[in-house]
Amino acid sequence: MNIYKLKPRNPGSDVWDGSNFKGSLIVRAKESDNALRMARLKYKRTQMHKIESQETAYGPWTGANTDFEYVTDSKYSIDGDEEILEEIS
Repeated sequence: MNIYKLKPRNPGSDVWDGSNFKGSLIVRAKESDNALRMARLKYKRTQMHKIESQETAYGPWTGANTDFEYVTDSKYSIDGDEEILEEIS
């Protein structure tokens, strides 16, 4: 497993209205796409909002709207299931 830090790119953009959380995330996942999918599923808005693009329709946690970096801090174990480990506001 890898540890990723996901960071919204331009969190003030309207596309981020589709997420309940706009901070950074620390995620343990096999691949970055899995980390993004977990974020989309957990933080998608369930209420109606204006859809301006396909990314908004599926949630803003996509490669087009999110930067990520590998985390090597021993605070986070690479052992275990895929999961969101920490929210950073």
